[in-house]
Amino acid sequence: MRISTQQLFNRGLESIQDVTAQQQKTQLQLSTGKKVLTPADDPVASTRILELNQALSINEQFQRNIELVDGRLSLQDDLLGSIDSVVQRIRELALSSGNGVLSKDDLGSIASEVEERLDQLAGLLNSRDASGEHLFSGFQGGTEPFQKNVSGAYIYAGDEGRRFVQVDSSVSIASTESGKAIFQDIPTDKNTFFTHSNPVNQSVPPAQITTGQVVDQEVYDAFYPEDLTITFNSANDFDVRESSTGRIVMSNQPYSANKPIVVNGVQIEISGAPVAGDDFFVDSTEKQGLLTTIEKMIYGLRNFDNSEAGREAFNEVVASSIGNLDNAETSILEARSQIGARQNTIETTTEQLLDVEILTKEVLTKLEAVDYAEAVSLLTLQQTTLEAAYSSYSQVTSLSLFDRL
Repeated sequence: MRISTQQLFNRGLESIQDVTAQQQKTQLQLSTGKKVLTPADDPVASTRILELNQALSINEQFQRNIELVDGRLSLQDDLLGSIDSVVQRIRELALSSGNGVLSKDDLGSIASEVEERLDQLAGLLNSRDASGEHLFSGFQGGTEPFQKNVSGAYIYAGDEGRRFVQVDSSVSIASTESGKAIFQDIPTDKNTFFTHSNPVNQSVPPAQITTGQVVDQEVYDAFYPEDLTITFNSANDFDVRESSTGRIVMSNQPYSANKPIVVNGVQIEISGAPVAGDDFFVDSTEKQGLLTTIEKMIYGLRNFDNSEAGREAFNEVVASSIGNLDNAETSILEARSQIGARQNTIETTTEQLLDVEILTKEVLTKLEAVDYAEAVSLLTLQQTTLEAAYSSYSQVTSLSLFDRL
């Protein structure tokens, strides 16, 4: 068999290139600290390494989610603590207003502070998180949850949703609370009502209806749970009907702005200049929002009548306000308890995620980390092999037939 000079050169060159490539791979392993550089190095290990890296990435995302949820829950807990402090102060004012020796001016001073506290509460209830979303508006993070209607009373504009965040493969945590559940759906101490105007009323500017108060609980209890509709026949007179049946309770009543309208144990006022067809509603309810409770308390303080009947009605307002504020505090405390339970879950989940992360990294290290002692020894061997290849190549390529002549 003939071996050409070209073959000798090629064979020697290939040997040098193979050893050089092996040496470069070993050097790259040492510089990166990884044993498996490409899937071809170890297909089984490469697949397992990919799975472990994906698991670590998901674990890191869960930990970021936990930071988000924990931040929101901590903020809500702080806010609920502040809200509870304001409610306690308003309750103290309600207790002090029940002092029979206070004059109308004294009660007016108390009303002024309660009004300030009402605005403070509304601000707290409309708080935002770090991303600018409202905390107590349910899914409607961009909507201010507690807004004033045309009559100046606060209404809830959010929804009943709670935003959940996944913090583990099988665990999702509610990161927000619905303001409706905490601050609106509060059981009332006694049967009560809320007022609102028809949004399609035609008067400009819109006529307004006050929050009102129950002035005779027995009479109202006998009428409850029916609702009332006040309909203006003209700018000067109105009818009062039972909403469910249309039965007329009062007809052709002369209208005077801000004049008390007393019917079936409740008292309300309408202000402005209603026009024919304008409707106003007095709806019974077994639940009452925190802000509405305070608005009714302010109404009672501002409309105090020092007569015997007026004093009795005012005492009813005070007692009802205290009872409803107590119910509101219970609702707030229950919400804080639920938040605390979720924070405990987060703490446990965080510990589990950290344990999983440590174990995963240990397995990953065993699969892909290079053994430096072994790699350095191999690199030394490859260097020796490369030098031998160079020497052999030099000697073979220097041979000539002329040397044998």
